[in-house]
Amino acid sequence: MIVITSVAGILIFFVSLALAVVCAQRKEYPPLVSWSLLAIGMVYGLGWVAVVHAAISGTGFLGAGRIAFDKDYWIFYNLSVLFSIFGIFLGWNILRSATSFTIRISSRIFFLSYKELAFIAWSMLIIAFILRYLYVSAFGGFFSYLEYSRAIRSGIFEIDNPWSFLQPFGHLVLFSSYIFWAARRDGNKTFFNFVGFWLAFLFSVYILYSWSGRAGFVIYLCVFLLAFIYLRHFPAKMVVIGGTIGSLATLYFLYIISNVFEIKGADNFSYYVVKEISFPFVSFFSQLERGDYLYRGFTDLLYSPLYLLPSSWTTGLIEGVEQINTLVISGAKKGDYGVTGTIPVDLITLGLMQAHVLGVFITSVVFGGFIKLLQVFFGAIKSDSLRCIFLAYAAVKISFISIFYANPSNFVASIFPILLLILSIFFYKILMLVLRRVV
Repeated sequence: MIVITSVAGILIFFVSLALAVVCAQRKEYPPLVSWSLLAIGMVYGLGWVAVVHAAISGTGFLGAGRIAFDKDYWIFYNLSVLFSIFGIFLGWNILRSATSFTIRISSRIFFLSYKELAFIAWSMLIIAFILRYLYVSAFGGFFSYLEYSRAIRSGIFEIDNPWSFLQPFGHLVLFSSYIFWAARRDGNKTFFNFVGFWLAFLFSVYILYSWSGRAGFVIYLCVFLLAFIYLRHFPAKMVVIGGTIGSLATLYFLYIISNVFEIKGADNFSYYVVKEISFPFVSFFSQLERGDYLYRGFTDLLYSPLYLLPSSWTTGLIEGVEQINTLVISGAKKGDYGVTGTIPVDLITLGLMQAHVLGVFITSVVFGGFIKLLQVFFGAIKSDSLRCIFLAYAAVKISFISIFYANPSNFVASIFPILLLILSIFFYKILMLVLRRVV
């Protein structure tokens, strides 16, 4: 059985990589679906082989026993991955009729001059600073907050902060730095843009550090790197293939950072990889074994827009799948009995929890359709640098990462900065319209 499932995992990797390369043929940039397929191939393909062998050999990681003893589900898991690949492909192609409408919307939103973009970037930076100041004031200021940030993230420390709903608005400064970078790459190299970029970049580093996520800063840098690669016009299929090597290099970099700063490090790289990528498999097998949450009827997808609201408004109204997943695997929810974090839900497990294997397929179709609309929306931007930086963000943060962090709260958090960007542009255009009428 171990040989059969290992061969299946390797085949999934090569099939996913081949499809990703085919989708990138004759394209200026790799489409978002290529990055999703690459992510599936690397983790659900090669990653599965590494994790299942580690579980059989007795390597100690959370949930290893479930994988080792549930051999009857191994091939079923491989088939579920194939259902997901087919679903994403179908969703990607089924929404072609909506692309023209999306292009028109994007063209109207991003019809901006360099001066207007710079004004929006400065506005986002200033607003982000003000909102962050209000948020951290309850903790004594910007630097005092850093003493509490990790405990807050772990759910073991809380404070009555009337400005707690402002926490997600830190994303404004990240997108401010993206816009400054794009404006300078397109030739608008003024002194104010130079200062604006570095202020936004340094403030982004502070924000990411305060969020205490190891991967956050690496992902932030990867967006710039991928956008730069896009602008160099390398063949799209070579960029996809290079993404395989780049993903492994990024994982190794995270391993080094984790050991240096003693944040969930490991004795060796192979154990670190297994420990970090095992949660999608542990989640899948744990949910199958428990069986209580396999028919949620897509309510998690329907309720996902509610995660745009402050958490204080939705407490008790919705229970995130990541909380349920943590309960099933760890025996308690975050904040209870020493559990200091939630175990995220990947795309396949999310689908499984909606309607068993049919849910895997339908959830993947929805995901494929969404990234198609996102591809068209950002692809219609006329500015080369602005188009590249936003497509790079969508590729890294949504198409790739969201395959494994697909629970609605995480997914909406990835979409939230895009909504903030659109709202910022709308407010600017409304302001200019009012000023013209007044003058």
